Amino acid sequence: MRDQLPPLNALRSFEMAGKYLNVARAAQELGVSSGAISQQVHALEKWIGCRLFKRTNRGLDFTEPGAAYYEEISNAMENIRTATQRVGRPDVRKGLVISVTASFAMKFLLPRLTGFRDLWPDVDISISTVELVNEYQASDGDVGIRYGIAHQSGMWCKEILRDELLLVASPDLLKQPLQEFDLENVLNFPFLIDQHPKIIKEYPSWETYLMRLGLANVKDLMFREFSQQWMVIEAAINGEGVALAKRCLVKNDLDSGRLVSLSDIELELESGYYLLTLPENSSDPVIRSFWKWLGQEATKISASPSAQQKSQKAVIGGQYL
Repeated sequence: MRDQLPPLNALRSFEMAGKYLNVARAAQELGVSSGAISQQVHALEKWIGCRLFKRTNRGLDFTEPGAAYYEEISNAMENIRTATQRVGRPDVRKGLVISVTASFAMKFLLPRLTGFRDLWPDVDISISTVELVNEYQASDGDVGIRYGIAHQSGMWCKEILRDELLLVASPDLLKQPLQEFDLENVLNFPFLIDQHPKIIKEYPSWETYLMRLGLANVKDLMFREFSQQWMVIEAAINGEGVALAKRCLVKNDLDSGRLVSLSDIELELESGYYLLTLPENSSDPVIRSFWKWLGQEATKISASPSAQQKSQKAVIGGQYL
């Protein structure tokens, strides 16, 4: 009877290609050539009997069976890594302190953290929040999650996710079915914003987004300001106005119906979230597992049906917290 397990190298190549949706980055991660990644993925597709990826203007994307297969395979591969680390290094760390902004902790990390705790039930995991997104210091925690810090001297930095801004609001605010909502009516609502002028050099403004909507040179806009993005999101849920928010922070609220996306026009951010730690921690099995797990959770967001809907995206450079 034929062995029902595909070749391990093909699975590893598929996992990395799926994580980054980029053959070159997958090849860099595994230390092989781009051609080797493509060859292994094609071999896996032939072995399974269906296409797992498709080409788009932006690069690779999953087919429907490919997205489902990736979620299963990435979880299985991480379980293999974790089991191997436990057996091979029984002296793993006893605790992990994660330094992160309150917004990322509340809207992304905490709702998902049980999944990582299940991987390391004997590790005491705690969260330490910082108010401002600035450089990570080792005294902040064992690892830090920061937005827009791709490189920091003396630190090991790994990308977690890239994101885009969505126009969102409470369905109760609209007072009509979403399909009947005229985008020009967005001007009748308060615009919810958060600002950290001391640390943000540039960030996408409401004016930038309104220009993308074809609503340029609009006067007399009403703004309501908050100190942090989680406050903006909660205010939007409560019907106080409309907000521009990162997809990763509002994914659960969109899925639950607490928020709705008002437009398929998104502003794609040039920067992203990064995991930072001291270089000597880069081989720590718990920390590496946490990085891989974060990447898997980020991929679930980018591969979700709502994220794959047809959209128009504008790339902008700035740090929006």
